[in-house]
Amino acid sequence: WSSDVCSSDLSVAPLEIKSSADANYVLKLVDAYSKTDAVTIFVRAGTTVKVHVPLGNYEVRYASGVRWYGYQYLFGPYTDYSKAAENFFFHSTPTGYNGYSITLYKVKNGNLKTSPISPEQF
Repeated sequence: WSSDVCSSDLSVAPLEIKSSADANYVLKLVDAYSKTDAVTIFVRAGTTVKVHVPLGNYEVRYASGVRWYGYQYLFGPYTDYSKAAENFFFHSTPTGYNGYSITLYKVKNGNLKTSPISPEQF
């Protein structure tokens, strides 16, 4: 696992994000209780990013699109926004840390349920 996105000593739980070949993504982990952004990760189309994140209970929100305009405008007027239906709980275990692998495209028999959100909810 590389940790080039999250450099904090508190970033210990593994997170893997796989993107589709036809869209770029900005994924955010938002603290489930305080609703503050904890981690923001840019994922280029067709790539897999592996990072470590701080322990916690997070909502997963993401924006996707083709043409990148920067963090202020994301993918411009064609940005799609989504949120995972369930929270992700990163915690310690007797043998290490609980992590996740998220695939941001449709997978047969997949288990990540998402719903659209507004730009303001992102």
